[in-house]
Amino acid sequence: METTRSQRWRERRALWAHDLTVIDPKAYTIDVIDHNVARAFIEQHHYLQSYPAARVAVGLFGRNAVLEGVAVFAVPTTNAVITRHTGFDDPESGCVLARLILTDAVPQNGESFFVARAFRHLRRERPNIEAVVSYSDPGAGHIGRVYCALSAAHRAVTSPRTVLRAAGKTISGRTLSKIRLGEQGHVGAIGGLVALGLPRPKMFEDPSAWLWRLERERLLVRHRQAGLYAYCFELTREARRRGRALPRLPYPKALPLAHPTLPLFPPQEI
Repeated sequence: METTRSQRWRERRALWAHDLTVIDPKAYTIDVIDHNVARAFIEQHHYLQSYPAARVAVGLFGRNAVLEGVAVFAVPTTNAVITRHTGFDDPESGCVLARLILTDAVPQNGESFFVARAFRHLRRERPNIEAVVSYSDPGAGHIGRVYCALSAAHRAVTSPRTVLRAAGKTISGRTLSKIRLGEQGHVGAIGGLVALGLPRPKMFEDPSAWLWRLERERLLVRHRQAGLYAYCFELTREARRRGRALPRLPYPKALPLAHPTLPLFPPQEI
């Protein structure tokens, strides 16, 4: 599938490639990378910045072994993500493609080239994973064109939900849950919000009470988020067999009318 434009990211800014040059597979190498390397790349370039609970990270390297793209396969927010969209009873049989990003140095159709080969590395590293779920957020201009190009099954459109945002960024539910429940990693989660410019908790202030205070002071703002498009990549014969009993919706053709300022057909988006 060739397109006339490809969305790219650099320094958290969305860029668009307009030329008709497509990727030369011989000019790139793909390999598993250390999570620290992947995390630094995501923090530098991805619009979300946060690094998920990763299982495997794969990098795309261009000339002179420069890292130009990263795919992060991660643990889902709940086991139901895997069981609902893959058909496997064991949630360990699946994972989510939580981050996918290429810089503007990569020519057109780089996403489908990269993702297809990243799946091979995922299977080598974690042979028990037979399916991968991924979401596209139309609110960010993503409807999953690259997933459609790779024949992913379009499973569902999730219900709209209310999220909390700070400094123009959506705070993940998992981050908020860690803080409210005082789970392992909640100190780092608090540090992530402080890095966005939010004040630190007061001395002896309960983390849950701190979040409520930030909402009352309008430093954390509630935002109604449109439903996400859910896709499933069936990587094995067994995954394809199980997928026959699950929904397979038509691919979306355009962004919802609720987002008139976004490009109507953003091809090969991430």
